[in-house]
Formats: sequence, structure tokens, C-alpha cells
Amino acid sequence: LRPDVKEAVATCQEAGIVVRMVTGDNIDTAKAIAKECGILTPGGVALEGTEFRKMSPAEVDELLPRLQVLARSSPTDKHVLVTRLNGLALPKNQQEWEAAHPGEKWGKQRDLLLPGYQEEWGATRPRGGDVVGVTGDGTNDGPALRAADVGLSMGLSGTAVARAASSIVILDDNFSSIVKAVKWGRSVFD
Repeated sequence: LRPDVKEAVATCQEAGIVVRMVTGDNIDTAKAIAKECGILTPGGVALEGTEFRKMSPAEVDELLPRLQVLARSSPTDKHVLVTRLNGLALPKNQQEWEAAHPGEKWGKQRDLLLPGYQEEWGATRPRGGDVVGVTGDGTNDGPALRAADVGLSMGLSGTAVARAASSIVILDDNFSSIVKAVKWGRSVFD
């Protein structure tokens, strides 16, 4: 870890920001890093993408408050996670759902397949979804960066696709710079 990451994660958590790690690393590596920087806490859940993909939308929603690490994840897993948190990229109707799930039956599978759909998602969230910020640096992060309320790409190591899909480009590639971006964003909003 870079020396400032642990402090940056703690600052985010103190400000009410839930920090989650979504990575392609194996579960043991991801858990070790997440514990070291304060993301994985007692009572938190670390899960592999293969298990995540088998869950229904309702099961994911039940898990979300405790999910802190998603390891061996695919770009689709990251997109689904963002979508279940904020609801912005969910299929809005049967036609969009069927386009996202070719060959599946709306009547039988709609409540079983991720990412779900707008009506089902909204019924369990009378106050709406979470505000979601996503970091990423690769081309495969593009869909999650676009689905987020705020996409933050890395300017030095990030691909042009990631930068184009994001709202904010972190020029120095440091996680601690996200804290600065949040402070400026909250100041502008206030």
C-alpha cells in the first residue's frame, strides 16, 4: 500500500462514505490488502465474483450493507454492483430487460437474474438509491464508471476509455486524491 491509503480510507469512512474493494485479485490477496487499509472490517463480507453472479437481485440487496470486498470479479460484476446500489443503469421495462437477457423469459426469470429491473429495485427503496462513486483505470471499467453517479478515473495509468467514461480524472493516480475531490465536491454543492 502507498503510505497515505490507510488514512484516506479512514477519512472517507469518517465522512460517511462506504469504501468497497472490487478487484480481479484472488480472495486471499484481496482480503489481506483490504484489512491492511481498513476496508475489510469485522462483520464485513468478502466474496468472489463467481458467488456474486449466482445471487438473485434480492440476495445481492440483502448482502450489500455488509459487502466490503468483491474479489475475482469481472467488469460485469462491478457494473452490477454499481447498478444495484444506485439503480441508474437498470433496465426500465420488459423490452430493455429482454435485450439484456437474450433467450430468458421475463415472466419466469425477471426477479432471479442480475442486475434486476427498475420497478423491482425501486419497490424496495422508497427514498431512492445510494450516491455511488467508482474508481477505475482500465477499458473494462468503462461501464461501471458510466453507471456511477461520479466516475473517477486514474489519469496516469488510466486508459483513454476510462478517462472518457469518467466525470473526474485523478491526475496523480492516488486514492488520497479522492478525499480532496470529495471535499471540493461537497464545498461546491454546499
